[in-house]
Amino acid sequence: MTLQTKVTGVILAGGQARRMNYQDKGLQLFRGQPLISYSLNALRPLVDELIINANRNLDAYQTFGMPVIPDLTQNFSGALAGILAAMNYSNTDLLIIVPCDAPFISTPQLQRLLSEHNESDAEITVTRTGEQVHSVFLVVKTSLQTSLESYLAADNHKVRLWFEQHRTHFVDFGADAIGFENINTLDELNAIP
Repeated sequence: MTLQTKVTGVILAGGQARRMNYQDKGLQLFRGQPLISYSLNALRPLVDELIINANRNLDAYQTFGMPVIPDLTQNFSGALAGILAAMNYSNTDLLIIVPCDAPFISTPQLQRLLSEHNESDAEITVTRTGEQVHSVFLVVKTSLQTSLESYLAADNHKVRLWFEQHRTHFVDFGADAIGFENINTLDELNAIP
């Protein structure tokens, strides 16, 4: 958080989780805690407000004590739909976004992402580790709401193609992806010691 710019933290938990047998990812337990709680704890020190983007189990997500915002459409349109819903809800200039299924993400990693965004002239700042882009770990200006609405209205859903339409800065955390890995299946979840 900077003195000039207020920031909203957004946790994306609105997907169908097809690869997780349609189990709600954010609510799956990892080391005794729901997966989403790790993202919440990493974001909390950096933001002025926190919101959760979810499209089902809204009552369960509301128990975390913050606003739960569904997509503006009912067809599980992907990460960009969740980002648009957050833009529509938030009154801040910036969103910092993380998925609900990344239990190793840390506050220092997210602070670096936010700091590099503030030091750049970018509209969007995205994480990468070497050649791998982690497109749901990002900072985005809420002033791009109209652009995103138009992009989705044209039935576009590819996150990276939307990035290409704007000044996008990539923060390279090196070859080490720890923190930016997400859990996609129950087997992956159960395999972590």
